[in-house]
Amino acid sequence: MQDVVKTNVRRQRSSKRKRRRNRRHTAYILLVILLVLAIGGALSMTLFFNVRDIVVINETDTPDEKIIELSGIRMQDNLVRLDTAVAAETIRANVVYAEKVTVRKVFPSTAEITVQKAVPVANISQSYGYLLVSESNRVLEELKGDPREGLIIIYGYNPAEGSIGMVLRSEDEKRDTILKTLTQAVSRSGNKMIWAIDMAEQSDILVYFGDNIVFNMGSSSDADYKLRLAAKTIEQLNPEKKYRLTMIGNNQISVIADDSLTMPGTNDKNEDTNAEKRKIISELP
Repeated sequence: MQDVVKTNVRRQRSSKRKRRRNRRHTAYILLVILLVLAIGGALSMTLFFNVRDIVVINETDTPDEKIIELSGIRMQDNLVRLDTAVAAETIRANVVYAEKVTVRKVFPSTAEITVQKAVPVANISQSYGYLLVSESNRVLEELKGDPREGLIIIYGYNPAEGSIGMVLRSEDEKRDTILKTLTQAVSRSGNKMIWAIDMAEQSDILVYFGDNIVFNMGSSSDADYKLRLAAKTIEQLNPEKKYRLTMIGNNQISVIADDSLTMPGTNDKNEDTNAEKRKIISELP
């Protein structure tokens, strides 16, 4: 019995020694891995992955050399330490027609800068003229005279600030979202008859089609659908008459034939005409 006990003790001691050796071996391996990673990280931020080529994909009129200068990226800069967000924002802040800027790291040694050109979508009416803005509400130009031909005119926006190169801000933040919604909806509709929008009343937005139709579309919600519904309704009307269209419910438009309507920028109002009211129910697929 005593011999059996001694054998068990020797086995237990041997097992403990093995476990200690295994733990030391594992710790050694982890230490080596950490050292390799540390050395690799240090080399990647010093000797490796340095900029040897800067590629510029530029849609604006600003020279590529100026884009690179504004980015702050220099040859031999380290790609790992390069802050692409700061470089992109610096370019966008200093190039008026830069709608979207992205800076990408292409390992092992290339920095790629892409500058997307802003496209004017609307003229914002002001007391001194117009602000030309892009789809993101970015102010591209100040127009002292006539609005840019072929683009819609926005009335009733009331900007709080609108410096060139800055994103337009309204006195009422909700108007910023409404402006984007409306300009994007008009752009997607492709309807060349739409030439002006009055958003002075957020719950009763007016859309002007040609020189003879005013559409009371209500709020800006479902703007795409409402514009398509109005366009379908207009197809049924006499092009020689003036009409007021009013959105009713989800799929109905009330139509009033009324030559007394006044278009923005005109005074051609006749109070003596008789209005003929009817309802057109339009449905879209």
